[in-house]
Amino acid sequence: MGKYSISGLFFIASIFLFAIATLIGSHLDANGLLIEPAFFCIPLGYLALLISFLTALYDFTKEKIFKNSK
Repeated sequence: MGKYSISGLFFIASIFLFAIATLIGSHLDANGLLIEPAFFCIPLGYLALLISFLTALYDFTKEKIFKNSK
């Protein structure tokens, strides 16, 4: 397993969630109400993207700290 494998998995998950939200789409009903069946994918996609960047940043800084301490 690579050192950035967890962040890569979260990044792929975020792309997958955004793709689902885009492919399912949204529509307006007769009363003008916006219907988005996959709305839950949007905040989960942003959460997965944030976790991806945070884990990559953690791995990068951990590598730099241990490399400088040796």
